[in-house]
Amino acid sequence: MKFSLSKKLSLSKKIFFITFFILVTLLILILVAQTFIFESFYEKKKTDSLITAINKFKYEYTGHLSNNMQLYSALKNFEDVNGAKIAIFSLNGELKFIPGESYTDEHDLTILKSFCSDILKNKSVLYNILSQNKTVSTHFSGIEGQNIGIASAISTNSNNDSIILCVSSIQPILEASNIISEFYIYIFIGAIILSILLSYCYSRQISRPLIQINNVAKKMSEMDFSERCNIKKEDEIGNLAKTFNFLSEKLESTLSELKEKNLKLEKDIEKERQLEVMRKDFIASVSHELKTPIGIIEGYAEGIKDGVVKGEDRDEYLQIIIDESQKMGKLVSNMLQLSKLESGAVTPQFEIFNINRLAKKIINTFSLECLEKNLSLEFIPKNEYSYIKGDVLQLNQVLTNLMSNAIKYTPENSEIKLSIESTDDNFVIIKLLNTNAFIPENEYDNLFNKFYRLDKSGNREKNSAGLGLAIVKNILDLHKFDYDLRSVEEGVLFTIKAPLEQVD
Repeated sequence: MKFSLSKKLSLSKKIFFITFFILVTLLILILVAQTFIFESFYEKKKTDSLITAINKFKYEYTGHLSNNMQLYSALKNFEDVNGAKIAIFSLNGELKFIPGESYTDEHDLTILKSFCSDILKNKSVLYNILSQNKTVSTHFSGIEGQNIGIASAISTNSNNDSIILCVSSIQPILEASNIISEFYIYIFIGAIILSILLSYCYSRQISRPLIQINNVAKKMSEMDFSERCNIKKEDEIGNLAKTFNFLSEKLESTLSELKEKNLKLEKDIEKERQLEVMRKDFIASVSHELKTPIGIIEGYAEGIKDGVVKGEDRDEYLQIIIDESQKMGKLVSNMLQLSKLESGAVTPQFEIFNINRLAKKIINTFSLECLEKNLSLEFIPKNEYSYIKGDVLQLNQVLTNLMSNAIKYTPENSEIKLSIESTDDNFVIIKLLNTNAFIPENEYDNLFNKFYRLDKSGNREKNSAGLGLAIVKNILDLHKFDYDLRSVEEGVLFTIKAPLEQVD
């Protein structure tokens, strides 16, 4: 029998139906067994019991009879113990021995004589009894119903000279079985009601804590370890709930640690990957940028060695070698500085200082160079003091690189203006404007890339490796300052926005 439950049923309902089904099935099996199997089972057990008793009786009394009174007593005891009628007949059907000296119940004697007559008429059965020395059993009908009959040979005066017969009625068992079957209907109804109650209680007892544990498991599967099983039982379900709580706590702790370590590992891997990329870029860039000055130095040095130039020309060659060497040194220095900034190896030394003072220093530094290029250099502070928080040396590098680029790319007879002002929302705005210059809009972001030059002609007179703005970008990013580079109506404007610091 296949018993299936819908997947949509809850756990408590499934347990209820399964338990109810098992109990009802058990009751039905008992009822079926009582109705159809019990009678046959009883008959077989009764028959086996009587055969065993007859065989035992034969063994004890065959050829060992001292007197008839002893045999009468043994037969009587057999009837009392086994609940069956017994008698010994001669082979011609005459009654030889019965329990006691005489039978008072003529009905029982009639059944025994009738059974004896049937045995003696059946030659094959008689052969098995006398010649094969077997004990045989049979069922036959009497006046009051069915009987079990047992027959076997017994020796009274000579070998197998008599037949011992035993008869037991099974009618009382049939009547009792029928009464019990009727009674089972009432038992069955009561058991059904009891099964419903037991199934309900059992299902609730088991399903309720299991549902709670299942809810906790669902939360755990969603990485929510805040839920706990509030089950205080000291049985297997209670132990399971405690295990779930322990597992939830351990998973929460372990996953937190794992996330932290995984995040750190990802950062370390990404940092290592970036360092590797930067090392490769550095080597490739150095090789490319140093190729030209090294070639120039090599060519002029060979000219001097071979005596191609003399006098003033020789001094000019030497000066060119010195200039190219200085350019190489500056290039390497800038590249190393940029590499450190990109790798995160540089930590700013923050302090609060007056940016106006640093700007004046930058103006003084580049005033002579602007004069040589016929450029007008002007510093416009809107306030006497403008305090910001940053690394003085790094911000000095920023203003130096910006001013150097402005001078390189500003045409003669133009202006360079450096202004600093404070806003109402507590920011300091630093603006560097070089007039009569222009940058295409699609080039704004490219100018912050390493080794990128707006001038694609390869003109070495500007002495630019394309690293100045890359260094500026990394320093300002390190300080978390906002910055912007764009062309305006007057020229090119670079703007820096830094938080204003209040100083008493």
